Amino acid sequence: MATIYQEAHQIAYYQGDTKKQMTLAMLVNVAILVSEHQNEELGITNELMQQHQVGWVVTQYQINVNRMPKVDETVTFATMATGYNKYFCYRDFWVTDQKGNRLVTIHSAWVMMSYKTRQMVAIIPEIVAKYKAPFMKGIKHFPRIHHVNADIAKRPYRVRYYDIDANQHVNNVHYFDWMFDHLGMPFLMAHDLAEINIRYEHELTVNDLAQSQFQQQGLISRHRISTGERQCAEAEVTWKNRH
Repeated sequence: MATIYQEAHQIAYYQGDTKKQMTLAMLVNVAILVSEHQNEELGITNELMQQHQVGWVVTQYQINVNRMPKVDETVTFATMATGYNKYFCYRDFWVTDQKGNRLVTIHSAWVMMSYKTRQMVAIIPEIVAKYKAPFMKGIKHFPRIHHVNADIAKRPYRVRYYDIDANQHVNNVHYFDWMFDHLGMPFLMAHDLAEINIRYEHELTVNDLAQSQFQQQGLISRHRISTGERQCAEAEVTWKNRH
């Protein structure tokens, strides 16, 4: 059976927004940190990954939100690898409150990327065996993401030095900020996240010019991040009215 790892976390004020809720970017950052702590506990250290000259890169998230954690609230972040095949490893995260109520559920897909070629490589059995996750013959399917029309106006964002992470590309949580920026403060103050499906396709590096597009129909927004003619990420988001 796959190993479950969990940690308690108190939401700091700088992890929240004007609604005093944890931001999506901060929530995903903490979830990834918890998975890194699990890796260390299982012996999947940075040194081991460096020996193989590979790193983990996320390709897709499906995030379901009952409610976001609140500033000063203590919650539990938990994670486990749920399966893998030749090229993909799947990991779930979930966040619960102190009564055990599920607040957020994240399903995710990951690949191993070669540091030398910047390309996906086959999953290394020596590494994934430590998770005790089952081998899967097929590919896990995530919800379909409907495309943004290509002729929608683009908003530019220059990639800065501090947008880059240890894998030498834009930290994926920055995409959320670029996508949601279109919606504006009045909408974001009146609505909360219900679900987001996001797929990452190509990386962005320092000095790239990211271009953000979006369309909105009621409580559904669709988003696209690109650079030049290359699509980097696309997402479909479901919102809910605040009570």
